[in-house]
Amino acid sequence: MAVGGTYHDVGLLWGARIASPQGIFSSNVNASPGNGGSVGRHLIFMTDGELTSYDFVASMYGTEMLDQRVTGGSNDPTQLERQRQRYLAICEAIKAKGIRLWVIAFGTTLTTDLQTCASSGSSFTAENSTKLNTAFQNIAKQISELRLTK
Repeated sequence: MAVGGTYHDVGLLWGARIASPQGIFSSNVNASPGNGGSVGRHLIFMTDGELTSYDFVASMYGTEMLDQRVTGGSNDPTQLERQRQRYLAICEAIKAKGIRLWVIAFGTTLTTDLQTCASSGSSFTAENSTKLNTAFQNIAKQISELRLTK
């Protein structure tokens, strides 16, 4: 059961930085496959929790109660909504870079926001490890032209 404390925006932001053709690994991301083929970019975002933040939990934004980088102050009712909007904006930015965004809700509900985050036809739910394996197999089938080269 999901208990919260999950910062979806943080995980997606790091995935975006790594996979982006303009990101910190752009020389690797933009490298030619060397076999004349084309490059497809995919990012798999898996979560086992609900989007949540807390005033007294350290995050990449600091401790919210002390640093107030997300909210305007303690118990700000818009804190979670701001985090949600940031998360959805990151999802859209990833897709706008031509990266297919896969989303897997593992042991938690596949919410409307998770479905919205995913590229079309790219969201799954998995209640256990068997269904998680099935979700990854389905993803692999849809990336059927995946080839590894030296």
